[in-house]
Amino acid sequence: MNSRGLLFNVNEAATYVVFCGTGLVLHDSGIAGYSPAHPHSGVFWSKASLESLAADIEAVIPITEGIASTVQCHAVLLKQVPEGLRTMTTRQLLMEHGFDAFSLVGRASQWVNWFRSHRYCGYCGELTEMEALGRFLRCHGCDHEFYPRINPCVIVLVTDGDRILLARSNRRGAVFFSCLAGFIEPGETAEEAVAREVFEEVGIQVKDIRYVKSQPWPFPSQLMLGFYASYAGGELKLCPEEIAEAHWYPVDALPDTPAPAISVAGQLITGYCSEYLQTRQK
Repeated sequence: MNSRGLLFNVNEAATYVVFCGTGLVLHDSGIAGYSPAHPHSGVFWSKASLESLAADIEAVIPITEGIASTVQCHAVLLKQVPEGLRTMTTRQLLMEHGFDAFSLVGRASQWVNWFRSHRYCGYCGELTEMEALGRFLRCHGCDHEFYPRINPCVIVLVTDGDRILLARSNRRGAVFFSCLAGFIEPGETAEEAVAREVFEEVGIQVKDIRYVKSQPWPFPSQLMLGFYASYAGGELKLCPEEIAEAHWYPVDALPDTPAPAISVAGQLITGYCSEYLQTRQK
């Protein structure tokens, strides 16, 4: 089914999140169309408001906000941004409104990134086509199917009693001190990846690795698995390609760290420090 047919066959109450490339296209009339939990009024489009964009639509991909959600939502990819409409990055939306407001947009951006990065078959080079209402792409040259992929990453707060290890990335513009993180490699468990990443990035050993929580991180398609790990030995020896600086900080004297409302890193840091300080006061 072509994009226009898919768009105008859906429920009138459906909500749309519109992208052009990696940019989020904002609605000029400020129609929210979803719920007060998502306060950015220009992000969510209605079916009626999209009719003027039909000629520019490249794909419409059905998504949901979770297994218990009754919201019918679609990610829309445009070939170009119509004159007069503004765009913003998904990261900017996250920073301005927090992860709760961002969750549906982040989910939509991952589907769009998957679609854009699999337009051609990696086996034979033929163009792929959307099948099963957007659940997978099929190559009609060799019949290979491409499903959305998620890249699992570990993120770990290394603790040593009343102090925690925080590092600043050497990426341009990195100002926060945060947890160590990295991708899980083929054949590894998440716990093995934690130990390896810590050693590779700062040269120390850890023990008592324990899972805490996870968070989708759509930049572009990570799933962050959050851990605590206890210091087991060694001196800090930083990997210059990854880490600009790393230090042990007392739990009651932290540098600038990520906000808990935005990232699992902030939640790990705040959670450990708060619990440790409460325990010390008893």
